[in-house]
Amino acid sequence: MEESMMSFESLLYGGTFTLLPVVLLASRFFWRRPPWWVIILLIIILGWATYFLGVVKHAEELYELVESTENPSQELLEEAYLDSGPLVFAAFMGWVVALAYAVPWYILFLMATWIRSVIRRQRRGER
Repeated sequence: MEESMMSFESLLYGGTFTLLPVVLLASRFFWRRPPWWVIILLIIILGWATYFLGVVKHAEELYELVESTENPSQELLEEAYLDSGPLVFAAFMGWVVALAYAVPWYILFLMATWIRSVIRRQRRGER
């Protein structure tokens, strides 16, 4: 059984991709900054970049695994050398993945702002 270890770069790209919408929407919720156009632009650009770099890093790790294995399996060889589909998809559609990942966080943001507005209305009504 092969043990797989993720590199620091893979964790950095995955962590940045995962936390980017959370951090941007949390800053919008608490401080009303940055503007919406900046949030969307950063999610598209940085989300695409981290997604693409993560896929590239994964491909590099597969190549290294093939090179370091004495008798690599046919499945590993095919995954490492024959299929460039994930790289092409990440290059052209990674921004869509980043936006799609941000949608559930945006829904949570809307729910939180709605709850905050309900609480504020109730406090105003009590006075």
